[in-house]
Amino acid sequence: METSTTGDPLPAEAVQLLEALLKEDQPDHRALLAQIPHLRVIGRCPCSCASIDFGLDRAAVPAAPVAGNPVADGTVLDADGEPVGGALVFAYDGYLSNLEVYGWGDDQITRLPSPDRLC
Repeated sequence: METSTTGDPLPAEAVQLLEALLKEDQPDHRALLAQIPHLRVIGRCPCSCASIDFGLDRAAVPAAPVAGNPVADGTVLDADGEPVGGALVFAYDGYLSNLEVYGWGDDQITRLPSPDRLC
């Protein structure tokens, strides 16, 4: 998995979404939250959805005690409060690796949802 410090800075919307998805007061979530300041965007999904691939310098932070994937998830709601998709956080070898955002049906979610659109 990526151990790069190259790439683009993580957008504020991604930070907010990750923080909302990793909100549970558990050792794995706390350790993953500590990795967020070290994340860089190293890729995006080619299908135009809002999914992001992360890279980070693994020497900068310890691995999280992650047992499986996804490490966090949530349902994305539209402006009317109806479910339209989801968001998944993945970690490999204890390090955040990607944020997947998907829509149900034919509609893709092309922008990161705000945390208030999660349930």
